[in-house]
Amino acid sequence: LQAQIEDKMTRVGNLGVELAGAANDLEDTQQALAADQKFKAELEQGCETKEKEWEEVKKIRAEELLALSETIKVLNDDDALEIFKKTLPSASASSFVQVTASL
Repeated sequence: LQAQIEDKMTRVGNLGVELAGAANDLEDTQQALAADQKFKAELEQGCETKEKEWEEVKKIRAEELLALSETIKVLNDDDALEIFKKTLPSASASSFVQVTASL
């Protein structure tokens, strides 16, 4: 009978140690979970900010591409070619090139 009591007391002690260890593990896990949830919230906020910034960049880029397209269209127009021809000096126009040296 004494041996059975000692055996049960030993098992109760071992179970108490296991229970304390499990309680410590639970506390550590809960702390890690809280830290992970905080990190997740910060990450979601950061991602949301980056998404808004990227949408703005895409919008500006689309506007720039449209402006470039319109500029190319204007420059390729026949009217623009005529204006360029008028502004460039022609070969028949007089020029101010010195032909002989003066003393």
